[in-house]
Amino acid sequence: MNRTVILALVVLVVAACETQPVRREEYIAQHPEWAPEMVQLIKSGMIAKGMTREQVRAAWGRHCYTCQGTKSGSWGESLEFITQVVFFDTAGHVTRWEHK
Repeated sequence: MNRTVILALVVLVVAACETQPVRREEYIAQHPEWAPEMVQLIKSGMIAKGMTREQVRAAWGRHCYTCQGTKSGSWGESLEFITQVVFFDTAGHVTRWEHK
Protein backbone atom coordinates (compact mmCIF):
# COMPACT_ATOMS: atom_id res chain seq x y z
CA MET A 1 0.00 0.00 0.00
CA ASN A 2 2.76 2.50 0.90
CA ARG A 3 4.45 1.81 -2.40
CA THR A 4 1.23 2.61 -4.28
CA VAL A 5 0.77 5.88 -2.39
CA ILE A 6 4.35 6.93 -3.07
CA LEU A 7 4.00 6.09 -6.76
CA ALA A 8 0.76 8.09 -6.97
CA LEU A 9 2.44 11.10 -5.33
CA VAL A 10 5.37 10.94 -7.71
CA VAL A 11 3.00 10.86 -10.70
CA LEU A 12 1.11 13.89 -9.34
CA VAL A 13 4.31 15.85 -8.79
CA VAL A 14 5.57 15.10 -12.30
CA ALA A 15 2.19 16.05 -13.79
CA ALA A 16 2.12 19.29 -11.80
CA CYS A 17 5.59 20.22 -13.01
CA GLU A 18 4.49 19.74 -16.60
CA THR A 19 1.16 21.54 -16.35
CA GLN A 20 2.29 25.17 -16.58
CA PRO A 21 4.45 24.96 -19.73
CA VAL A 22 1.90 22.68 -21.39
CA ARG A 23 -0.91 25.14 -20.57
CA ARG A 24 1.12 28.00 -22.00
CA GLU A 25 1.79 26.10 -25.20
CA GLU A 26 -1.92 25.26 -25.53
CA TYR A 27 -2.90 28.93 -25.23
CA ILE A 28 -0.23 29.93 -27.74
CA ALA A 29 -1.38 27.25 -30.21
CA GLN A 30 -4.95 28.58 -29.97
CA HIS A 31 -3.81 32.13 -30.78
CA PRO A 32 -1.57 32.28 -33.86
CA GLU A 33 -2.42 35.99 -34.14
CA TRP A 34 -0.40 36.85 -31.01
CA ALA A 35 2.76 38.82 -31.74
CA PRO A 36 6.05 36.88 -31.42
CA GLU A 37 7.18 39.24 -28.64
CA MET A 38 4.06 38.42 -26.58
CA VAL A 39 4.49 34.70 -27.23
CA GLN A 40 8.07 34.83 -25.94
CA LEU A 41 6.98 36.67 -22.79
CA ILE A 42 4.20 34.14 -22.18
CA LYS A 43 6.60 31.22 -22.63
CA SER A 44 8.86 32.88 -20.03
CA GLY A 45 5.97 33.36 -17.60
CA MET A 46 6.20 37.15 -17.85
CA ILE A 47 3.64 39.85 -18.57
CA ALA A 48 3.85 43.31 -20.19
CA LYS A 49 1.80 46.47 -20.60
CA GLY A 50 -0.75 46.09 -23.36
CA MET A 51 -1.29 42.35 -22.86
CA THR A 52 -4.85 41.11 -22.87
CA ARG A 53 -6.47 39.32 -19.96
CA GLU A 54 -6.15 36.04 -21.87
CA GLN A 55 -2.43 36.58 -22.48
CA VAL A 56 -1.91 37.23 -18.76
CA ARG A 57 -3.80 34.04 -17.96
CA ALA A 58 -1.61 32.15 -20.44
CA ALA A 59 1.53 33.48 -18.74
CA TRP A 60 0.47 33.32 -15.07
CA GLY A 61 -2.54 31.00 -14.87
CA ARG A 62 -5.86 31.73 -13.20
CA HIS A 63 -6.23 34.66 -10.85
CA CYS A 64 -7.77 34.49 -7.37
CA TYR A 65 -11.54 34.91 -7.69
CA THR A 66 -12.16 35.57 -4.00
CA CYS A 67 -9.21 37.83 -3.15
CA GLN A 68 -9.64 41.48 -2.20
CA GLY A 69 -7.44 42.65 -5.06
CA THR A 70 -9.77 41.19 -7.71
CA LYS A 71 -12.17 44.03 -8.54
CA SER A 72 -13.85 45.77 -11.44
CA GLY A 73 -15.30 49.22 -11.93
CA SER A 74 -15.73 52.06 -14.40
CA TRP A 75 -11.91 52.46 -14.46
CA GLY A 76 -11.30 48.86 -15.58
CA GLU A 77 -10.43 45.73 -13.65
CA SER A 78 -7.79 44.38 -11.30
CA LEU A 79 -6.96 40.72 -10.91
CA GLU A 80 -5.07 39.40 -7.91
CA PHE A 81 -2.52 36.64 -8.31
CA ILE A 82 -0.30 34.97 -5.69
CA THR A 83 2.15 37.85 -5.34
CA GLN A 84 0.88 40.52 -7.76
CA VAL A 85 -2.21 42.53 -8.64
CA VAL A 86 -2.61 43.26 -12.37
CA PHE A 87 -4.60 46.30 -13.54
CA PHE A 88 -6.47 46.45 -16.86
CA ASP A 89 -8.06 49.40 -18.63
CA THR A 90 -11.67 49.32 -19.83
CA ALA A 91 -10.53 47.79 -23.14
CA GLY A 92 -9.03 44.84 -21.22
CA HIS A 93 -5.33 45.62 -21.64
CA VAL A 94 -2.69 45.62 -18.89
CA THR A 95 -1.84 49.12 -17.68
CA ARG A 96 0.33 48.15 -14.71
CA TRP A 97 0.92 45.58 -11.99
CA GLU A 98 2.23 45.78 -8.47
CA HIS A 99 3.42 43.56 -5.68
CA LYS A 100 0.72 43.04 -3.10
